[in-house]
Amino acid sequence: MQRPKDLIQAEEVALDAFIDRISHLPPTPTLMIQLIDLFRQSDADVDQIVALLRRDPALSLEVIRRCNNARFAGDSPVRDINAAVFRLGFHEVYKMVVSMCGMRTLTAKEVPGFSAEALRRHSCIAAIAAGMLALSLGESEGIAFTAGLLHDVGKLILALGEGEKYVALMDHCHRTGTSLSMTEKVSFGFNHKEVGARLLRRWGAPDEVSLPALMPLEVDPEVELHRIVVITKLASLLAQYIEQEKPAVPFSGLTEVRPLTEAINLDDVHLLAWEGQVRSKVKELPATLTA
Repeated sequence: MQRPKDLIQAEEVALDAFIDRISHLPPTPTLMIQLIDLFRQSDADVDQIVALLRRDPALSLEVIRRCNNARFAGDSPVRDINAAVFRLGFHEVYKMVVSMCGMRTLTAKEVPGFSAEALRRHSCIAAIAAGMLALSLGESEGIAFTAGLLHDVGKLILALGEGEKYVALMDHCHRTGTSLSMTEKVSFGFNHKEVGARLLRRWGAPDEVSLPALMPLEVDPEVELHRIVVITKLASLLAQYIEQEKPAVPFSGLTEVRPLTEAINLDDVHLLAWEGQVRSKVKELPATLTA
């Protein structure tokens, strides 16, 4: 059932007021948003991509450095961003640049007790998982990767806005098993999902990236982009599962997993293979997805 427009507007006003009062808000990742727009264009060419990357010399140098590492290096090292894009290909450069921009965004003013490092690691694993699953299901790997990377940005914003109060709330939910989103809603009038989605929209991120940040508990198959939402939610759950030291049950046995796999017709064989691929990829995380 669609919510009344006046209610949506009132919620947006409240979210904007909260976001606007944060003094150390992460800057708008303009280059990343522009790169996402290019990625969504079927006729984007290499010259446009290179021109965009040249606007950030430090980032371009990092792309060149990573291009010349053992994984991507050819017979001779590349010397400029144009050659790096040609060697790596747009999809690989896109994921590389979005991950670096995302890490910048998720690296903000330190909040005592809040582990931004843990948030970045979880976001990186979710991005890897979402991209891999989307690719195997015929969805956009790059968009899913981006949605997975930014889906929890609202936690950082709440930490920046509420400080120790939010850290204590997170700790309480972790110790008691209480729903974080529901507790946030009661305490602040909105949760990290709503804050994150609103910030992404303010930045100019497309619906394919901002909508998965909301991650509704029940994803209506009639809603446009529901598959990317399901993929992002599954990726986030897998990231949480991988981060556990000794999970009590297989990933497929988690209560939240079954309705999501059924929503996108993902069988257990595919699910297990995906988990294995993600675990293998995560081993490369320090080398490929740190800022």
